[in-house]
Amino acid sequence: MSFSLYLHYPFCASKCSYCDFYKEIYHGAAELEFFEALKTETRLAAENLGDSGRDISTIFIGGGTPSLINTESLADWLDLLRRHFALSNDLEFSIESNPESVTLENLRAFGKLGVNRPVFGIQSFNTKVLKILGREHNPHHSQRAIYYANALGFKNFGVDIIFGLPFQTSRMLVDDIDQIIDLDPPHISFYQLTVEEGTPLATMVRGGKVRLPDNELSLAMYKGSCQRFIEAGYTRYEVSSFAKPDFECRHNLSYWHGSDYLGLGPSAHSFINGQRFMNRANVSEYIGLLQKNELPRSVDKSGREERMTEAIMLGLRTAGGISREMFSQRFGVPLEACLDRRQYEMLVRSGHLIPEKGSLRLSDDGIVLADEITRRLIK
Repeated sequence: MSFSLYLHYPFCASKCSYCDFYKEIYHGAAELEFFEALKTETRLAAENLGDSGRDISTIFIGGGTPSLINTESLADWLDLLRRHFALSNDLEFSIESNPESVTLENLRAFGKLGVNRPVFGIQSFNTKVLKILGREHNPHHSQRAIYYANALGFKNFGVDIIFGLPFQTSRMLVDDIDQIIDLDPPHISFYQLTVEEGTPLATMVRGGKVRLPDNELSLAMYKGSCQRFIEAGYTRYEVSSFAKPDFECRHNLSYWHGSDYLGLGPSAHSFINGQRFMNRANVSEYIGLLQKNELPRSVDKSGREERMTEAIMLGLRTAGGISREMFSQRFGVPLEACLDRRQYEMLVRSGHLIPEKGSLRLSDDGIVLADEITRRLIK
């Protein structure tokens, strides 16, 4: 049995105003301690898995700002990883990078270590918006990062872009989309900005210092951009994911299809053999427990009902929808038994929900409302 591996690298050079992922300001000594703890966690996780599930099909290093990683420390950890797990011959190995920290040298080093899918957090090409978001890069850094990826021969790479940004107009977003399409990345992640409680951005919005596009404009931005991507040769295979043929992100697909994945590092989540657990979201506590040979994780007590709800929610986000066969094999009940019949029939009549022989999926109009439709469908 194969599974995916996610590593949360918890360090950033600075903290963005909108981000609520766990992170700490980068310090070389703290990074060395982190990697020592990570090696212990990797060994203990392998012992916990036993003889099953040792074939890793995808690796994704997120954060934080993984492009800050000391490549010698990364190489040392990867050597340990290979001693405890088998890596697939067709391994997809992604690493997130902030454009300002991408250099020809570190990108080349990542490639030599097996990374074959760098992901660049461009977010926008508008300098005013980037400043509000607390991003350290500028449009030149983004263009340079893509140039380096092409120059080094990366066949596969991705970019992240956000819409619904502070003070963003339709014209500003069109400019961003034009530049993204001109750079011609194999994969585009296109997210709507979410204002998370506890972030500096939430404080600015609440205090009236920042104005966001309203829902109607945000919806128009999303639909218009989707059409532009499709016209440029991309396929939307998930609500926020667009790819050229055969460049879908296999790691993310494993999440949406309910496959097993192991998360390492502070705040990382895992789903193994039907059980979900998460690591402590604190570097000091993470390191302290691993120094005592204890895994820094807590088990999610939710059960089968929550897993079914999750499978429906994630499946409907994808273009292919929910496989009826896979759902019934996993949970022992037909998909329709978990759905509100009245809402189901209403959504089919409205054209938002499309029942097919082997699957249940959302239409193009429906996928825009995926979260709302999921809430209405589940009993």
